[in-house]
Amino acid sequence: MKQIIFSHRDYDKFRRVQKEPPFTARLLQVFLLQDADVTQWFREYDTKFYTDSKTDYYPLQGRLWIVLLLETEDGLLFTTLRSATTSKLQYYQNAQGESFQIRVNESQNKSRSRYNG
Repeated sequence: MKQIIFSHRDYDKFRRVQKEPPFTARLLQVFLLQDADVTQWFREYDTKFYTDSKTDYYPLQGRLWIVLLLETEDGLLFTTLRSATTSKLQYYQNAQGESFQIRVNESQNKSRSRYNG
C-alpha cells in the first residue's frame, strides 16, 4: 500500500478525524494551490500540531502546493499540503481513488510522502 508520511503524530487535523497514525485513508482528489492563495485559516488547519509542551506549526516553504483531499474509513475528510513538483503531482493524480497508509516518522524534521517518482 502506498504511504503518506508525516513528521508529527499529533496534528490537529488528525484529532478532528479522531484518528492517530497509522491509519488508512483514500485519496479522493488532488488540487494545486499557489502559496498566495493559501488562506491563513487553511494554513493553520493544515500545519497545526501539538507537542508535550506547546502548540506548533509546520513551516510551509514554497510557491506551489499540492492539496490532497483524503477520506478515512469512517468517511471523515482531511487534507494535507505537499510541495509541488511535476513528478509528485503526476504520482498523486494517478493515485486518486487509491488507499494510502497514513504514517508518522517523528525522527524527521520534515513531512514528506513516499512516491515512486
